[in-house]
Amino acid sequence: MHVLSLSLDAAIAERGSEPWQRQREYAEEFDRYYVVTKTDSDTATGHTDGPLTVAPTASRTRYHYLLDAYRLGARYCKREDVDVVTVQDPFAVGLVGWLLSRRFDLALHTQVHTDFLDNPAWVGESLEHRVFDRLGRFVVPRSDAVRVGTEYERRKMAAFVPADVPVDVVPVSMDFDSVVTADSTVRSEYGLGERPVVLFVGRFVAAKDLGTWVDVAARVRERSDRDPVFVLVGDGPRRDAVESAVEDAGLGDDVVFTGWVDPETVGEYYACADVFLITSNYEGTSRVVVEAGMNGLPVVATPFAGAHDNVADGETGFVKSSVTGLADRVTWLLERSDERERFGTAARDALEERFDRERLRVAYVESVRATVER
Repeated sequence: MHVLSLSLDAAIAERGSEPWQRQREYAEEFDRYYVVTKTDSDTATGHTDGPLTVAPTASRTRYHYLLDAYRLGARYCKREDVDVVTVQDPFAVGLVGWLLSRRFDLALHTQVHTDFLDNPAWVGESLEHRVFDRLGRFVVPRSDAVRVGTEYERRKMAAFVPADVPVDVVPVSMDFDSVVTADSTVRSEYGLGERPVVLFVGRFVAAKDLGTWVDVAARVRERSDRDPVFVLVGDGPRRDAVESAVEDAGLGDDVVFTGWVDPETVGEYYACADVFLITSNYEGTSRVVVEAGMNGLPVVATPFAGAHDNVADGETGFVKSSVTGLADRVTWLLERSDERERFGTAARDALEERFDRERLRVAYVESVRATVER
């Protein structure tokens, strides 16, 4: 079977990177596996490694990528007897895949890794999002199969696809080796002493709703007698707004902003923490939730898609909607070291099974193959 994959992930063009390695593992199960992926410069070169061929587009913008991806994709479809095109999002990339599938009479396998489609919070953020939502509503119902990352997204897709179109839950596998560690110098580096740590890791963007995160932190500080410290790892366009919210809440002495950290050292921040708190309005699988759980941290989260799947409420963490509910659960965990350990162990065990690399590789391959065999 010959597969054409369309992607926006420039890291796939970097031989040896985690995304490249994942594509290489997929390719081993097919006769040929062609990946057309967006890159921003012409320094990335195409290469073939066994059944995997990576073709970087060197596109000036993501809009130019659409034309470049269509041109390169059509070249492979003409020359290589492609059987199926798989697209790594249902929006603009999905449209390119749909056009190729119609032109060359191919099966279309659409991947949905985010909780964007038909999401009022995301759609309302910009005109571009509204356009993308329309594209997703067009592409998904015209797909021959759909891959999603969570059960939450699978249930949502039921409103868009015909009943006979399979929707497979296959999260993206992750390499946890670099983020799971028992060693950490973070406490000494930031002078945290023995204070319990409530952690956030991620970008400072609107979707993370860090204003709510700060509100929860303020409630926890009021209720807990353990003198917790709140550590935010990351940066982004909302950084100034978050710092202002911290000052307004009177939390200045209890909050640490680390800025961006090397991905190779982020495991040290998980290792020093006691509870992971995330208050996103929407997310897909949420890599940081999985990383926290793999480090044995209980997670307290708002009810976004990835939290529903990756946090077992009352067993590996808590999923709550309100500031009060979130603060109550964080405080409860901070006061009970035995429960934190129990929740963390359960989280690690559950996520190791859910994100078993070999299981997910097989599930992805079966999802693509079934698209053609329907």
